[in-house]
Parts: sequence; C-alpha cells; structure tokens
Amino acid sequence: MFTISNNSYNCNDMIEANMNCGNSPLYQISQIIPDGSRILDIGAGNGILSRLLQKRHSNLIIDGIEPNSYAAKLAKKYYRNFYTGYAQNFFDLIAQEKYDYIILADVIEHIADPLEFLKKLASIISIKTKIILSIPNIAFGAIRFSLLNGNFDYIDSGIIERTHLRFFTLKTLETLISNSGLNIEKILFLQRSLFRSEIKIENLKISPFLFHKVKKDPLSFTYHFLIVLTKMFCVSEKTLLGKKDRFPFFIYLIKRHRNSPLLKIIIDIYHTIKSKRSNK
Repeated sequence: MFTISNNSYNCNDMIEANMNCGNSPLYQISQIIPDGSRILDIGAGNGILSRLLQKRHSNLIIDGIEPNSYAAKLAKKYYRNFYTGYAQNFFDLIAQEKYDYIILADVIEHIADPLEFLKKLASIISIKTKIILSIPNIAFGAIRFSLLNGNFDYIDSGIIERTHLRFFTLKTLETLISNSGLNIEKILFLQRSLFRSEIKIENLKISPFLFHKVKKDPLSFTYHFLIVLTKMFCVSEKTLLGKKDRFPFFIYLIKRHRNSPLLKIIIDIYHTIKSKRSNK
C-alpha cells in the first residue's frame, strides 16, 4: 500500500493559489457553498478547504474528518468538530447532524469500494443535504498520450497519484452515481492546458493526427470533474470552465524542439514580424 509523505501536507501557499484559480476544484466549491451553511469536509487533509471557505464566508459551521493523523493535527484548529479516522467509522455521527453540504474533494478515488460508500452515505443524510465531489479525469489528454507511449507511472500528486485506488472517466463516474441512488444536480468540467499537468507531453512521441483527435474531444481537456449530488430528482446542469489549447500540436513542436537552431530562427522571425505589425 502506498502512503503519502507528511511533507506533502506542509503547504502554506495553497490558499492563495486556489483563491486565484478559477478552474481549481476548491475555488469552485467555495463559490457553490452559500454563507450560513453547515458543512462536513470528508478527507480534510491539512484543512485547506476550511481555510479557503472561511476567507470567503463569515458564517459557516464546518466539521472535518481525516484519516492521516499528521494532517489531522494540522487541520483540526480550522474546524468546529474534527474526527481522526475514516468516514465509515463516523456514519452514526454524520447521521445525527443536519449538514447542508458534505464535501468529498478528491476522496472517492482513494476508497476501495466507492459505490458501497456512496450508497451508505446517501442512506443516512437528509433529503436536503447535498454532496459535492471533485474527481480527477483519467481520460485527460496528457494521460491518453502517456498510455499510447506505453507509460503509466505513479507519481506524488495529480491524476495518477500513487495512493489512488480507483480511476474514473465521465461514463464510469455517471454509472457510479446512478447506482448509488443519487442524482447529478450540477457538473462542472474543469479544463486545463495539456501542457499544465504532471505529464510532460513534450517528452513523448505524438503524431499530429493524435493531437487532432484529442482536440475534437472536450473531455480531453477536462482535468477534474466537480459534481453536486442530491437525493432529489433534478435536471442536470453542465458547465465547461477553463480554456483548452487552440493549437496544441504547434505548442508541442515548440516545446519538444526548443533547442533546435532552426526553431530559434523561426521564432525570431515571428517576433520580428509581430513587432513590425504592432508598430504600424
């Protein structure tokens, strides 16, 4: 079993980074939750979500659960009640509270049986309680390119972070939610450049035809899914957030051949032409 290093929880600059990043799951969660809410943060980590929410709101009640004892020590001062352990061990306590929102931010991919977990959670919450999930997309374009090059290397953070037990595409995620008895009220597709991930695609061999195929699929640029779930029947609202790369193959060529003398000449000519046009 892989474990997360304690050092990974010592990140004090994450608040500002998420405050200013519109396609960050934590930023979007802070936008969705209204003032005055009662919240349970499952998998609270070092408490970053609570700290972010309290920067944006002045009237929240936030409880937290975190299995890592080191992270729990860092986080507990930012919560009303804090429980160290796995959420499954505290279902009786969760059932007693009337939470408005239960947040699972990058959590279910760490659970051995996410279907059983969501079914049990859905059975103990009130009809008014909403569950917010953020889940990385295993079909992100950079992961597709990496697999086509024969690579699937676990790393310390990101979509293929070494402690992930489950991986989800949109289809498998929708199936999981449907089987749990919950309904999707809102789904945000948080998009990211293919060149801004843990996979350095400029080091891979990729044909222009593959880039063309990937560019045609918006899900290739979706790094995270952010989903609001409810027990009530509803019509799902879908939103794309963030910009995909307009010319990914040309960016790839520039990055892959950045030390090429010919490429430097082409770039110099481009900048010269651009400068002359701007001076007219």
